[in-house]
Amino acid sequence: MRKIQCETCPVRNQGIICDLPLDALDDFRAASSPAVYRPRQVVFSEGNPASGLFLVCHGSVKLYHADRFGREHILEIAGPGAVLGELSLDEDQTLSVSAESLTDAQLSYLPRERLEKFLEKYPGAGMRLIAALSSELASARRKARDLALKGAESRLATLLLDLARTSPDGARAHIRFTRRELGEMIGVSTETVIRLLTKLRQKRVIRMDRRELVIADLERLKQVATHDDIAA
Repeated sequence: MRKIQCETCPVRNQGIICDLPLDALDDFRAASSPAVYRPRQVVFSEGNPASGLFLVCHGSVKLYHADRFGREHILEIAGPGAVLGELSLDEDQTLSVSAESLTDAQLSYLPRERLEKFLEKYPGAGMRLIAALSSELASARRKARDLALKGAESRLATLLLDLARTSPDGARAHIRFTRRELGEMIGVSTETVIRLLTKLRQKRVIRMDRRELVIADLERLKQVATHDDIAA
């Protein structure tokens, strides 16, 4: 994969630099360090210093936490335009999650010192950064709400809708995740995911195309996702 340049980036209008004139992109390049990641390559690890932010330019990245038994719990799948990482007011604070690329991906890293200087010069980018981080916070709160109020089938349907929303294939998105990974994202076992997918397939909400899951009935999937009763 070749590095994408800011001038030709297809998701530039989704990021914090979307309002910058072209001649200001040199300042962004000076502040950031772009890098290309292969699938399954670690971007950053839990416990490392929280000293900067990453902007996703291309591809998808999973954020996850590993418990003391080494089991991963996927917290989010981030796509182009997302802001990853953490900035700490306390120099001793460390990252609370790890990040790993799921596909070929390009990210730009902005260390604290360079980010501060960039935002001083372009305060409009700072407002977009706040908006992006606020969106991440809202997403985390919705997930916490769903874990408390929704049954497993509704949580799985909500996840499939979110994955379809970020896919270029839209309603007929091919969801390229293992059953284990889907379970990690909604807090259930692999066996539970298999059972729930079987139910959705019997309802003709989804279908299998070789080894890929395809959403067959988007409207019925939305109905399942909005059913809030906790499963028995």
